[in-house]
Amino acid sequence: MKIENFISKQIINIKTYGLRELFRKFNLLIKILAIIPINLIAIFPCMLIRLISPWILIRIMKVPATNFGNFVSNVALYSCKKKLKIEQPTKRYLDLLYIQPNVKIHNKQLATMWKRKLNFFSGYLLDPIWRIGKFFPGWKIHTIEQSAFDVDNLMEKYQPLNFNDQEEIYGKKILKEFGLKDSDKFVCLAVRDSAYQLKKAPARFKDWSYHDYRCYDIDDFVLAAEELAKRGYYIFRMGVVVNKPFKTNNLKIIDYANSNLRSDFMDIYLGARCSFCISTGYGFDELPYFFGRPVAMLGVPFGFLRTYSRKTLILTKQHILKKEKRRLNLSEIFSHGAAYALKTKAFKEKGIELVDFTPNEIKDFVIEMAENLEFNNDLNSEDQELQKIFRDLYASNIKRHPYADIKVHGQIRCCYSAKFLRENRNWLK
Repeated sequence: MKIENFISKQIINIKTYGLRELFRKFNLLIKILAIIPINLIAIFPCMLIRLISPWILIRIMKVPATNFGNFVSNVALYSCKKKLKIEQPTKRYLDLLYIQPNVKIHNKQLATMWKRKLNFFSGYLLDPIWRIGKFFPGWKIHTIEQSAFDVDNLMEKYQPLNFNDQEEIYGKKILKEFGLKDSDKFVCLAVRDSAYQLKKAPARFKDWSYHDYRCYDIDDFVLAAEELAKRGYYIFRMGVVVNKPFKTNNLKIIDYANSNLRSDFMDIYLGARCSFCISTGYGFDELPYFFGRPVAMLGVPFGFLRTYSRKTLILTKQHILKKEKRRLNLSEIFSHGAAYALKTKAFKEKGIELVDFTPNEIKDFVIEMAENLEFNNDLNSEDQELQKIFRDLYASNIKRHPYADIKVHGQIRCCYSAKFLRENRNWLK
């Protein structure tokens, strides 16, 4: 019955999308058939790797290059652990990294920089060995465990990425073309919408609506950008492709995503050299974090925010319980299962509506971040107490409602919006 359903689906797709879809499926079938002899050949190096393991341990890591955030964080954490000799084999070992062949690399500049630092080999050679190796006993010791969460704050001890002299010169040259001087400060504005995911895989191949709860309207950030510009900042609206332009006549506000100067290199350079990043919580903000830049994060899901960094200021959307027409407090976000909800549908099933921030709320949050950095603001006793309550509550809920077996949080060291906590004390329950 399942085979019949599969065949029926293919026929419907071909009838709907025509010859182009037929050729795509035919090409996919050829690739699948070609893999069979390659997999058989891969058995021999897999056996050899096992045989020599008493003398030298060979580990293989498939680098997640198709996802920007993981391409930064997973590889950076691996590099940190290797440099700092954390969780490394006690015997002699050799690590081989590769990018899966025939996949689109999200950022070629990032790939170039990683390949300067680490042992990258051909994906055509290593990918079949990695796949077939999983069928051999003890395969886990020959793979490298990956993590996206810097819960041990390794980035404070080692910086794994850097630019060479030529790249620094080129980056400054492009900034001058945007109108910046060396002394000018700038902010990266990373606002998530649906455009990039649809570019990666059109809706007929993948339904991306499950991510809708994470999307924002760029227009709601104009007020914050204008206020930052008044304070002397340039603002770069980030993105590879976006749904609509960032409408403003302010010369300090640059719609970089729609600029002819946008490039893979400048994506990395801007994220690494910004004064701070404003993010709605998607892959780009991993880059400024791993370069030690502060991040102001307006994000959901609440349970996945970067709480282990002192350089992170966070604010989450209001979670409204529709049936009772009231806002959930901090602990209720966890107890209602919304802190780890990863799909739009999940919030609907729980009867929870996520309410976006108003332009004024976004402006206040962003300016709070800017003033914290500009004036090195020390929290008064009232704010210190509110931050302590927030951290203790968050930590206790993490223990009470852990997420699977993945360690997402270390010590809770971030700050929550002080203005929000002062005005919404009943949320701290």
